[in-house]
Amino acid sequence: MLVPHDNERVRSVQMTSSAVRAIVSTVVLLSVLMGTFAIGFFIKAEAGLRAERYERENQLLAAEVEVMRGQMDVLAQSVATLSEKDDNFRTIAGLPPLDPDVRRVGIGGPGTATLENAAIYQLDSEVGEEVFAASYDLNTLLRRTKLLNSSMDEALNLLQKNTARLAATPSIAPADGPLSSLFSRNRRHPVLRITRPHEGIDIAAPVGQEILAPAKGRVVAAGNEGGGYGLTVEIDHGYGYVTRFAHASRILVETGDIVKRGQVIAEVGATGLATGPHLHYEVEVNGKPVDPLNFIIADAIPD
Repeated sequence: MLVPHDNERVRSVQMTSSAVRAIVSTVVLLSVLMGTFAIGFFIKAEAGLRAERYERENQLLAAEVEVMRGQMDVLAQSVATLSEKDDNFRTIAGLPPLDPDVRRVGIGGPGTATLENAAIYQLDSEVGEEVFAASYDLNTLLRRTKLLNSSMDEALNLLQKNTARLAATPSIAPADGPLSSLFSRNRRHPVLRITRPHEGIDIAAPVGQEILAPAKGRVVAAGNEGGGYGLTVEIDHGYGYVTRFAHASRILVETGDIVKRGQVIAEVGATGLATGPHLHYEVEVNGKPVDPLNFIIADAIPD
């Protein structure tokens, strides 16, 4: 029944239960449809905003990758320069150059990352390709720098060893003067008048002339030695090299001193079994006497 507020007549409407259910169902259906449309609209609007945000993020990411690729190009040029220097270091050290295939430091096999498995490729294939390529190049540069580091360490270590060995190798004449006697396995002794080995060379020089250390080493003996050597200095240079200087008139070093090439260690004299002032100079390699002339480089400059 419809009852108006004024004096108009009351109206009555009769409806069946099925009609009421139909009307209620229609109202509910319309409400659901309107709600669904409203939710879909908001979801679509949010998806659009999200897509715009992703697009901006992709653009920023692509720009950052581009900057990173430029920096990697500079790094790659530096690595190439270091590779050339590494070749020079290895040549100086007497090492063979690295094989070109080794320098490529390639990778492969099971477990190697692929572009299709990259999550970013699933979101944006173009940006994914750029990121994957940059990552691959960066990993390659890292492997190359590790290889260069190892190679340079090998070359530098060998150079240091060679430098230390060269510093310990006798190379200069310990005194200035003519040779009065050569290295010989069988020589008649001028004083004893017997034949025996002469395990060194004799350099004629006036009393008081300086005797120089032929290389870096440690003094292991300094004093009056037996066997006719007189005042003698003995130096252990390491690497199996030992030098001996006999018949000195004065010794200027003590046992345990570290001497360098060209340092004055004694003065020429005629102590011991000697017919006149001279320096008797011996060189041993691994305990065996060798000709000292093999260890005197003409025009060698002391350190």
